[in-house]
Amino acid sequence: MRKYSNVILTSFLIAFLFSGMFFLFNSTVILADDATDQAALDSAPAGLNIKSYFDIYAPQPYGEDNPFIYNSATTEKNDTVLRLAKGVGKYGAAWSNQANGNYLDITKEQTISAWLYFGGGYGSDKKNGEGMALVLQNDPRGDHALGAGYQGLGVMGYDKATTKYYYSSLLEISPTNASTEYIASTAVQNSMALEFDTQKDDAISESNQEPIKVKSKSNILFPPGTNFYTLNGFDTFDTTGNLKIPDNYPANSRFGAGGTTGHIALIYPGLATSYALTPIGSANTSKSSWKGFTMADTLIHSDPRKAQLVDTTNPDGSSMYWHHVTFEWIPAKDGQSAEIHYAFNDKYLDGTTNTDSSNSSGYPLVTSTIKVDPDIFGNVTDNKLYWGFTGANGAGEKVTTNDGKTAYDVYSKLAVMESIPALVNAEVDTSITDNTLGKIITDDSTDRTVAHGDNLTLDYHLKYDTETSRVNWSQIMADIHLPQNVTYTPDATGSIATINYKNDKTGNTATELVPGSNLSGNELKFAISQALGTFDIAEYTSANIVINGIAQNTTDKNIDVTAQPAHFSGDHQISSTSTPNFTITYQKNWSLSFKQPAPINIIYNDKTEKAILPTTLNYDKNHKFESNDPIRYNVTVDGENYTAQTQANSTTSSATGEIPLKDLIGSDFWNVFKEKTTQNVTVTATDKDGKSATTTYVINVLQGSYLNLEASPTLDFQDVNYFSTAKFLKRKSAYQVSVTSMRNPWKLSVSTSELTKDNEVFQGNLVYKKANGVIYNLSKDDVPVAENDTISDELVTQVISDKWTNDTGLLLKPDGISTPGKYSGTLTWTIKNSV
Repeated sequence: MRKYSNVILTSFLIAFLFSGMFFLFNSTVILADDATDQAALDSAPAGLNIKSYFDIYAPQPYGEDNPFIYNSATTEKNDTVLRLAKGVGKYGAAWSNQANGNYLDITKEQTISAWLYFGGGYGSDKKNGEGMALVLQNDPRGDHALGAGYQGLGVMGYDKATTKYYYSSLLEISPTNASTEYIASTAVQNSMALEFDTQKDDAISESNQEPIKVKSKSNILFPPGTNFYTLNGFDTFDTTGNLKIPDNYPANSRFGAGGTTGHIALIYPGLATSYALTPIGSANTSKSSWKGFTMADTLIHSDPRKAQLVDTTNPDGSSMYWHHVTFEWIPAKDGQSAEIHYAFNDKYLDGTTNTDSSNSSGYPLVTSTIKVDPDIFGNVTDNKLYWGFTGANGAGEKVTTNDGKTAYDVYSKLAVMESIPALVNAEVDTSITDNTLGKIITDDSTDRTVAHGDNLTLDYHLKYDTETSRVNWSQIMADIHLPQNVTYTPDATGSIATINYKNDKTGNTATELVPGSNLSGNELKFAISQALGTFDIAEYTSANIVINGIAQNTTDKNIDVTAQPAHFSGDHQISSTSTPNFTITYQKNWSLSFKQPAPINIIYNDKTEKAILPTTLNYDKNHKFESNDPIRYNVTVDGENYTAQTQANSTTSSATGEIPLKDLIGSDFWNVFKEKTTQNVTVTATDKDGKSATTTYVINVLQGSYLNLEASPTLDFQDVNYFSTAKFLKRKSAYQVSVTSMRNPWKLSVSTSELTKDNEVFQGNLVYKKANGVIYNLSKDDVPVAENDTISDELVTQVISDKWTNDTGLLLKPDGISTPGKYSGTLTWTIKNSV
């Protein structure tokens, strides 16, 4: 009996020791392709020191039975590379160190730029799963905040799904989904995240990850135990149509997301309304591996975009591991909502700019601007938000190693930081000026051709933002790769480049010369001696680096010059830019001539005058235009210069066109082309293949239109006695009315007032009698008298009164008996332009 009792006691002790114990499940990690991660690390771009600006702390997890209680983030490569996750199921976060000045000021425009690596398995999202997120947060835990791993990417909540189990999990029952409030409570609170999701977690798809056990809680004395799962459904589309998007989410928001090589979307991880239960696929409900679950949680994705997150190859066939992202925070102002703008794959690893958004490029640019509700951050102390990157690996892809063992292959999640918001905010851009052709070439230019022998100027412009930066951008080292097929020769001082500094507020300037000895081949390296900023002794806020060269192409074919990168590495920021692609046309042995035009006459102040200058251009040696050849006319008149643009619209060696001179000069035209003057207008024509000599147009400004009316000041009629029976009283005095005109048709009319004497009205009317006997009684209303529709370029005077006789024209018709005396009135002549 004592022996039996001892056995019972021993069993009881064993049961007691195991009762209530927790088990965390992660698959055994055997990296089948660790060499890919190492290759990515070896090729990582230059970055800022992670430990100087970021904190990596153990998290303070929220939520009962939350299994995500570790932070696997580390730094590599002299602390310039952040490794957020390495191995199956790992996850991590790095948050900005506010004590060192690294935070995002919610009231100012801020820019973050970084390089991201998701993995090297182009054909498998499971190898590259799960992804990363760029997060802005105001979590009470600060830099100890962390969300769930796996599909949570270290920022979203844990979709806790549980079963009760018996007999070492041989029997599982009672599948239960956690509430959306619980899920949101385990996420990074008061946050907004831009997720870069490499794995489509879709519970409808039969090929989706099955539930992953993340924790087990046994209870031998009081069975059953509890298994904890994540169901991997955050990307599941709402097929029911019953899930509604709340009003505080951005436009183009939906439950679920797609993308076979990944997607980018804005999410609000800490809001319960971001999550909702939706049915899983019918094929999955029949699988025992789904433990009887019929519902999984999906997540609202705002403006989801398909993106090439996983790696492809460079044009030379080498692996392209790193992806650049530029993220901009635009604060709410002037009644407008806050916004974020991002550009993904906007640069290649060598620093050259990528503008190709097509899916066929293998590295497509993805851009978006999304409105953000700032209230999601809650009450932000001193306007300072934490920001950082979170990331997580998935369960990986099952593979067989060379020795026949089973392994799960998943790639690390890496990030390299280029700029820190609220410390330095600076922009760098590049342009090429063709001084010969008079045009500037940028990435946005449609015409990027220069000619052999053209004088070129390369401009690298560094601009420091005084409003959002809090320290100087100092110790800047320039590493510029100059475009090929251009000769760069030091000037008389031995300088190959000039740095023009400027304080954009005070206007103060300075100049620094870069010695030609700094140029090796086509690579120019030098230190920018002046710090850009406004702190301490820094004086300047911009630097423009100018390098001159001559385009060279002595072949018989055009040469396409590829973009070349330039890097500017300094304290607190690393920036890069690249020259635009351009074409050097082959050396020309023909000339462009401009036919001398005949003199042109224009009429001063003529409203219909457009002052069109006809052009005729000719190439010799049978060289031909192309129909869409751009032609630029440089026009000089009265000491002012103007430019007109047109197209050749010809496929022969001759092209005609027009220069709308009046439209070119605008409202000041008639102040330049004054009446009765002769003006010279000089013009040169330039197209992509040549430039003409100067041609002079002679323009004669003729007198404008003229219209004038002359009439005698008085008109007397013959006296009449009391017993007169005359029907009309004739004119007693000579009276004359005439119209003088030039280029002006006209109409003449006449009216009269009453004839009165001491307030007594004359009994009768003034009339106008035409030669055909028609009589018009004149009154206050105008009566047509004469008109002329002939337009003459000469001054013509027409005397209307010359056609009158004693019995026609203006006559006075008595109409009753009037008191004797002298009556008077007013005769009004009106002439109008009849056009």
